[in-house]
This record gives sequence, structure tokens and C-alpha cells, in this order.
Amino acid sequence: MNEESSLPVFPTSQRDGDASPLAWETLFDAIEDGICVQSLDSRVVRANSSFAAIIGTPLEQIIGRTCAEVFGCVNEAGAIPQFCARSVSGETGYTAYEEISGKQPGQRLCSRVSPIRDESGKIVAYLMVVRDTTETVAREREVNRRQHAARFGELAASLAHEIKNPLAGIQGAADILIQRRNPNDPERELLEGVRGEVRRIDAIVQSMLDRAQPGTFNFQPASVSAVVQRAVKLAGHQAEAATTRGHRIQVEFIADSSPIVMNIDAAQIEDAVQGLLNNAIEAIDGHGSVIVRLGECDNEDGTGREVAIEVKDNGRGIREEDLSRIFSPFFSTNPNGAGLGLPAVRRVARAHGGRVEVVSAPEIGSTFTIRLPRESRRQL
Repeated sequence: MNEESSLPVFPTSQRDGDASPLAWETLFDAIEDGICVQSLDSRVVRANSSFAAIIGTPLEQIIGRTCAEVFGCVNEAGAIPQFCARSVSGETGYTAYEEISGKQPGQRLCSRVSPIRDESGKIVAYLMVVRDTTETVAREREVNRRQHAARFGELAASLAHEIKNPLAGIQGAADILIQRRNPNDPERELLEGVRGEVRRIDAIVQSMLDRAQPGTFNFQPASVSAVVQRAVKLAGHQAEAATTRGHRIQVEFIADSSPIVMNIDAAQIEDAVQGLLNNAIEAIDGHGSVIVRLGECDNEDGTGREVAIEVKDNGRGIREEDLSRIFSPFFSTNPNGAGLGLPAVRRVARAHGGRVEVVSAPEIGSTFTIRLPRESRRQL
């Protein structure tokens, strides 16, 4: 008996209570989870339509191919799913679970592979069940984000309360001491400096508190083009200032010819774009460029239009292990950064019903894109 002839087939008996072959095939194909049967050499010999849909490959292009070929990782060193490796080596005598990345961008899959045995207990094939958990993972991340934001808000409010009270006392004492000294007293200048630093610390604390609070947004029709252009102009001044430190950074703005007018909080959007530009300039050591693109395009599901504000630099880039953390408060890849800028950018985008995307690689650079829907879907 050859290997394929020993693979399990659907029941064909017509005894009372048994389903017909057609009924079993219909049931197999109707299951929402992706199911496939693999031979001992890891080749797919049977699969349902859900498996093909999850993988994103027609069923006729799946049957007969190896697991690594089906998942598109045959040429990627170390990327073959572990259950593929085990089935090839013949070591899988138990049910194994694994979470892997799908072929589609951002797709997450949960897989389970179990051995199929014949009447003597010998393993003759493997049954793989694959479930698309992309939406589930996204929901869990959103819940975690909201919980994290809530904890951050509580922490910021507590810190602000604990810091502002002593600051008020220090500023009050400085004011009294300044009033007691005549304008020519050399200590007056020193006390003025103390008062200025107290005000600066107070402003920093207030800024942290403002970023932690949901805030109030003022949505009005405004030109996104003009808003982004103002931010780019300010960034240009910052890039010019960087020349004093031996850097030479060029900031370029590319936009559609027609102005884009929509309901936005112009000040908040400008701050968000300015924050991305500041990060881009700071990420460049020596010579480099920052390119800002503004345009309109179809959204990812093709159901509407969206405005994309892209900020691209050729700076240091971000390590892959840090990408999932850059929007967390207080996390920063910049040693001198507070880790509050990117969370604020994402908060502004979400308040407009949009999102922030990032693509980055070390020593190549980063591209941050704010995507805002043309039709308002605010998330205040």
C-alpha cells in the first residue's frame, strides 16, 4: 500500500445513520476554520475552501504543495513553521499549536496540527486546522491600549498633583524674595532664573497631563494642505538649526495640486505632523532628507476615500522588536526622548477616526503615515 492510499478518506458506507459521501464533503467544505490534510512528507493532499481563503491561494494551487510552499516561507531561512519541520522529520506524534504570520500584511494565524493514525496506531498523515485570529488580536491590542492609556492618565494626574503643589510653594517663595530686592540686586537675577525654571517645569507637567487626557477637539472645515505646509515650514527652520551641529537635512513637501479641505482640528493635526517631523529630523545623523507627502486615495477596504499624510526619513530607523512599543507612553528609542510624542500623534489620528501606520528598518529609515477618513468617523 502506498502512502497516499493509506490516507484517511471520508466514510462511504450507507449504513443507517451514516452520512453520504456528498454530505461529508459538504460538511468538510462548510467549516469556517481552514482544514487541510498533509502527507508524511508535508504535502497537502486535501483542504477545504476556508483554508484556501485564509491562505489567500486558490485551492488547486494548494493541493500537492508542501506546507512551506503553501505558507510562502520556503525560501526564508528559519521561517518554516515548526509544525512543518516536525512533520517532515516524523517527530510529531502529538497535537501541536503555533501562532504564525499569514501571507497577507498584518495577518495572524493560529494553527493546530494533529497526527492521523491508522487502525494499527501508525501515523499516516497530519491534520492541520488554521484559524485567522487577526481581528481577535487587534481587538485584544485595542483593549490593552485603552487600559494602558487609562493607567497612564491616572499616573499623569497623580504626578501632576504631587509636583504642582510643591512648585506653587517654590514659585510663591521666589516671588516674595524678588519683591524684597531692588532691581539692581545681583540676587534678583538669580531668583528670576529660579522662577523661570519653575514655570518651565510646570509647563512640562501640564503638557504631560494634557497628553494623557482625552481632550476637547474643535472640528471645523480646514485645508489639510495648509495645515501640513505650516508644519513643514517650521520643520524647515528646525533642519536649518541642525546645521550648527554639523548636520545637513533637507525637508521636502510633495502634495496634490488641488487643496484638500475637510472637517479637522487644524491645531491638533498640525501638532501631530510637527511631532512626526521632529522625530524624523532627530533620527538623522549627519546628512539626510525628510520627505512629506500629502494625497488622497482609496481606503484599505475600498469602501471610501482617505487622506494620507506621509513623513519619510532616511535616518537611523527602528528595530523590529521596538516597533510594537513605540506608541506606548514613556517608551522612546531616543535617549533624550520622553516617549510622549507618538502616543499623542496616535490619539489625534484616532480622534479623527483615522490611524497611524509605520514602516521602518535600522539604518534605512522610517515612514510614518497618518490616514484620515474623508467621511468623519471620530473616536473621541
